[in-house]
Amino acid sequence: MFNFTIEDKSSYFQVNLEGRLMIHDDAQHLQNRISKLLSKEKNHVIINFEKLSYLNSSGLGALITILTKSRNFGGDTVITDVPKIIKELLLVSKLNTVFKIEPTFSEAVDSLNKLKNN
Repeated sequence: MFNFTIEDKSSYFQVNLEGRLMIHDDAQHLQNRISKLLSKEKNHVIINFEKLSYLNSSGLGALITILTKSRNFGGDTVITDVPKIIKELLLVSKLNTVFKIEPTFSEAVDSLNKLKNN
């Protein structure tokens, strides 16, 4: 089972993932919802993995698309609170070199604030 929520904060979207992101339709739904929200004015995303228990290639593909769209609009996507098993997947796939990954949500917000101030 997979669920997500999107919160519209003042300068970014906070996406909270929960469960197992492994079904193509779930990944497409997540990707489409966030893609519709992104714009030149609102182009930053923080994705919280704290309650995510599993991620496969369908989920990774959706995350890469979200990252690409946010960067195309001049923003970025930061991942935070990554469980150990998913952290290992990001290392093996080398996506840890593509995404900004922060240990805590507050550090993810700080990372985006530094990016916006540069």
